[in-house]
Amino acid sequence: MTLSSESPDSRAVALGLQSYADRGVFRGFARRPALSGRHEYRFLWLTEGPTVLRFDPRSGTLTLPDLLPNVAYPSAMDRALRGFLAERSSADLPDHRRIDPKRASVRCVNRAGNVTIVLAVAKGHGAYAVTKAISLVNEIFHGFLRGPYREYMVENFNEPEE
Repeated sequence: MTLSSESPDSRAVALGLQSYADRGVFRGFARRPALSGRHEYRFLWLTEGPTVLRFDPRSGTLTLPDLLPNVAYPSAMDRALRGFLAERSSADLPDHRRIDPKRASVRCVNRAGNVTIVLAVAKGHGAYAVTKAISLVNEIFHGFLRGPYREYMVENFNEPEE
């Protein structure tokens, strides 16, 4: 992994993701060469298919494209997900679960029923954003979707019905 000519946040993102792979959290971790300054990472984690994470140091965005397929817009699930994401910055959450709005903010984009999660990262907080992005995706799959959206998990991610 060549990191010497990259921005500090790009290095922090790459090293943060590599540390998850080194600890065995991800399988099949791969980094694609930067295209137009954007860095792309692919790994197997919570679903059968690869998870893609992109970091654009110019815009300061960390993106998980098409993380959730088949989420109609507008729908109750789409609205609930947006509310769930907004709650991640609430002062009511413990610090370890909260996204500090001074360091990063989170939103989702729904295009043709595919939900992309985007974190806007404050300069100098690349490592923080990686940690929060991974925690957030884990919370989405093991918290938000496990409740009233269990059938969604069965239909879209081949979760067992039992």
